[in-house]
Parts: sequence; C-alpha cells; structure tokens
Amino acid sequence: MRRDEPPVGGTCPPDDRHTALVGELAERLRAPWVSEHLAFNRVADATGGFHTGFMLPPCQNDAGVRAAVRSVRVMADALSCPSAIEVGTNYLRPRPGELTDGDFVRRVAEGSGCGLLLDLHNVLANERNGRGGVDALLAELPLERVWEVHLAGGTEHRGYWLDSHSGLPDAELLALAARVLPRLPALRAVLFEVTPGSVPELDAGAVRDLLSFVREAWPDADPLPPLSSPRPVALPVALPASAAGGQVLPAEWEHTLASLVIGREPGTPLARELAADPAIGLLRELVTEFRGSALAGALRYTTRLLLLTLGPEGVARLLDAHLRARPPRLFASEEAFAFAEHLAGDLPHVQWLAQVLQLDLGLLRARIDGTPCTVALDTDPTALLTDLGAGRLPASPRRGRYRVRLVDDEVPA
Repeated sequence: MRRDEPPVGGTCPPDDRHTALVGELAERLRAPWVSEHLAFNRVADATGGFHTGFMLPPCQNDAGVRAAVRSVRVMADALSCPSAIEVGTNYLRPRPGELTDGDFVRRVAEGSGCGLLLDLHNVLANERNGRGGVDALLAELPLERVWEVHLAGGTEHRGYWLDSHSGLPDAELLALAARVLPRLPALRAVLFEVTPGSVPELDAGAVRDLLSFVREAWPDADPLPPLSSPRPVALPVALPASAAGGQVLPAEWEHTLASLVIGREPGTPLARELAADPAIGLLRELVTEFRGSALAGALRYTTRLLLLTLGPEGVARLLDAHLRARPPRLFASEEAFAFAEHLAGDLPHVQWLAQVLQLDLGLLRARIDGTPCTVALDTDPTALLTDLGAGRLPASPRRGRYRVRLVDDEVPA
C-alpha cells in the first residue's frame, strides 16, 4: 500500500495524525506492507516551518542517514505491518563528499530495519541525469530487501529526464527490468505507474503486452514466506558536529534546498553552491507547476473564469504573485484557501469572481467535511456554473438573493 504524504527522509518525522490514518487504512485493507519515499517535503525553522510543494532529496551523509533512520522508525513503529522505503529521483548534481545514492539507501534500510521499493524508472532517470550508473547503484543495494518494483514512463524537459509517469516504459527500462527482476528473491509486487491524465492516451493492447512482459521476466518461485521486517543494524557511534569533517547538517541542507526551490535566497555558502546547480531552476518550475495544477483542480470554476477574463498571461501573473508571497501547502484544499485569501487582499476586477469563488470554496468544504455546505449569493448560481462548465463567460445571469446547498457528489445521498 502506498501513501504520498509525508515522506520519511528528513529531520521532520511523519505527522502522527497522518501515520495513524495510514495505519488504520492498512489494517482495514489488510495491506502486507506500507511504503514511503525516502525524501523530505517539510522544513522546520524558528517561524514554524514550511512545506516545499515537491519531494526533495535528503542530505546524503552520515548525519543524513541518522535523520532518515529516525524518521523511518517513527513510521514503522506506528504501523502493524512492515514498512518499506522508495529509492527516489534526484535531479541535483552529485556533491563532493556525499554518499552515493546506493550506499545512502542501503544504510538507511539496514539502520531502520525496513524493506525496499525499487522504482526502476527513478534509478534510470537518475542515471540519465548524471547521478551515476544503475548497475553501480544496484551493486550497493541489499536486493534481498526489495519487496516491490515500479515501472513508469517519463519525458525529457530542459535537458533532464523527468519521472512524470506520463506513458508506457521505454525499451531501455524494459531491458533493465528484464535484467533486474530475476535478481530479486523477495519480490512480491510489480506496479505500472501512470498519471490519470495519461490513461486515455494508453493503448489497451500495449498495456496487456507490458503485463505479459513482466510476467515472463518475473520468474516463478516457491511460495514466499510471510513478510516480516528485517532486524535493524546498529549504526556507528555519531561523531560530534565539530569532528564530522565539515559535513553539512541535515537541517541546514533541508532549509537551504527547500528555500531555494520555493524562490527564497538564504544567502549562505551552501545556498550559493546549490544555486549554481541548474536543477534548482528545474525544481522551481516543477513546484510552480504542481501548485498551479493543485489550484486548477481545487478551484475549477474560479480558474476557468479567470482564464476566460484575464487570459493565460494574466492568470500566470496572478498565480506568480500568490506563489511568491506564500509557501506551498501540503494539500490542494489548503492551497486553494490560501489563494482565496490572496485574492481577497488584491481582488482583480473580474465580474462574478466573488460569487464563483464562494461556490468553489463551498464545494471544497462539503468534500472535506462530508456534509452539505450552504452559501449565499447575489447571482443565479445555475447560470454561472452552466456557462463556465461549457467553457464560456456567463451571459447576463439573473441577480437576486440565492442560497445554495452544496454537496459532495461522490458521497451517497
């Protein structure tokens, strides 16, 4: 079973509330294991911290190993089933003195006593982006801990190969899978990952061929024993910070990298070093794209009204002002409410915006709370939503006093 928030590679441990919900869901579904990304997306600081809007690579040194092990153990200790960590994508250039990707993952897995999710598209993307060869990484991983493998498609952008889950695996990834799957004695699942938006473009026959390929590449084996968590391996005694050879501390790494990707400039030596990496510009773009997509999905009618009135460039300027003024939020609903606050402080001159925004926010509250939400309007809501749903500006909707009861249409009456 997968969960996407929060990852377990940083100094901020998983939120107790989220972990409890995941544990409850895992028990209800009888999930044999739970996996999470070895990454971070939340930073703690004196002001209360902030989210990054994107999963970022952890600090790959001895101190980073210890921080990740602590975080993984928080998740593992709260669950009744075994835990696994995923080998993630890393668009940054390798830094002198840091652990290799394979060595870092191995130390975290062994120190925390967890299994591995080997996303073969992630590791192939890392190779294509200059992180190091796949075979060198596999030689360092404890392959006997791999319980799950992922396959996916990607796209090229700005000279990087992105883990975009945008289609079928390419020939090179399939050849890699054919070599690797027979080497995984504890493998229990192979998943094909694809974004919902890419599903309509998939050919059903090609997907069947992919499943047949996986079945042939994954050799038959004797029934595997019940899954159990490996025993954690004791880590070496930590050196004092003054004797650690000038290693970057995980908290500094996380705050610096996260600040850069959301458009802040810490002005430290580490920040200047990282800012010279072209991947920072890519990560900033991906964060902006993710946040914009979250808003478009959560505020469907508001986004359409703004596009029809201001045009793509006007909406881009409006979003840019919001994104620069406020750090990312964990959930799309939180991002939507923050954007609504931004609009309230600097409401653009767009007819019907206040009414349409109320409708979108009311729908969000109904989905979040699971109960109907009533909003008061001075414009006919049926006319507003009908025209916007058809992709056109409202044509003289009636004015009056309206009270609208909004419900989540995914909840049975």
